[in-house]
Amino acid sequence: MRPDNSGSKAMTDWQTRAGFVTELARQLHEAGTTAPRLEQALVSVGRKLGLNCDVWSSPTAVILTLADPWNGHEVTRVLRMAPGDINLKRLCGVDEIAENVLSGQLDLTQGLAALAALRRPPSALRRWTEACVAFPMASMGVAGILRGTANDIATAALIGLTIGLMLELANRRPRIAQAIPTVSALLAALIAGVIAHFVAPLSTKLVLIAGLIVLVPGLTLTSAAVEIASQHLVSGGARLVGALATSLKLAFGALVGTALVNAMHWEALPVPLERIPAWQEWPALLVSALSFAMLFRARLRDWPIAVGAAIFGYLTLRFTSAAFSPEIGSFLAAFAVCLVSNLFARVYNRPGALVRVPGIILLVPGTVGFRSLSFLIEKDVFLGLDTAASLLLVLASLAAGLLVANTLLPSRKSL
Repeated sequence: MRPDNSGSKAMTDWQTRAGFVTELARQLHEAGTTAPRLEQALVSVGRKLGLNCDVWSSPTAVILTLADPWNGHEVTRVLRMAPGDINLKRLCGVDEIAENVLSGQLDLTQGLAALAALRRPPSALRRWTEACVAFPMASMGVAGILRGTANDIATAALIGLTIGLMLELANRRPRIAQAIPTVSALLAALIAGVIAHFVAPLSTKLVLIAGLIVLVPGLTLTSAAVEIASQHLVSGGARLVGALATSLKLAFGALVGTALVNAMHWEALPVPLERIPAWQEWPALLVSALSFAMLFRARLRDWPIAVGAAIFGYLTLRFTSAAFSPEIGSFLAAFAVCLVSNLFARVYNRPGALVRVPGIILLVPGTVGFRSLSFLIEKDVFLGLDTAASLLLVLASLAAGLLVANTLLPSRKSL
């Protein structure tokens, strides 16, 4: 008589399903997914796999309770992770694997293996390309959008390159990575001070903002505002505090660097009145959009989508702000970007983040927060508080635009 091993098969099936949802949570968190979308995605996948899934997500951890109501199995898993960076390539890969598993094209074991394969780190060539190309492109693009001179653009690109190389060198040294914002801002102020005194006249504040744009946590601030508005208070509060801490590091580093420049008596060369051509904004916008497609690690075939979304978001903000006010413009731009991203997800059955994340990156008010903290550290309290009030209004406008768009046209996908 053959032994009855149905119980062991049921246990194996339960463990595989629970393992798949757990690995899915890890992958989504590491790809930079916000708490509301991560929780919705896991609950939806768990339900389709016959599991009751309770999720608690924060920027540094995910707690999962998985239960099989038919067999009485239940397990709670705590995943402790560092805050994830936006990775559109991994996000699309996770989405495709989940779709294939749920449709039966892959079994759970194959799905787990495919998810594990996504965790391979990027090649050294890819990392150094981002450091040497994407970072300076982002800085020079933003300097061009802000109507900087040729000297401003070149100096911002040099600062962006310096930051990219520092981040790559500190990639495997977490303790050094924690000091990168302060050291980067200090070096940026020193580089700008040296060039402004010895080489060519600069708009120093514009150069600092453009050079440090890759470190300014504008997207984090916006995500925090959306999470708080959607009642994910712990995750939103933690993300907000983290963004403020990064902004403080940047502001303090810039203050120390400026103080060193002043102590050396390196006075900036007089900046001549120079008419900036209006057409400069458009190639600068294209350069910025391309750099963000690289920094968000979109797949090459998805670059046109990411670049088009970034340009669409910026143009919408530009024209609506001119017609109404910056706050109304931010609301309408965020609303339009989110609406288009949800429509894209519905039509093509792909993650709306491909459109949403690049689309709002040029809308986020990270530079306003950096300037506000800089004023406060310099003891210009009234100007700092006035700038902080503007920051809060823009953040509220962006969060409202995203939430209203999700209400009017929900995406079929959580991502």
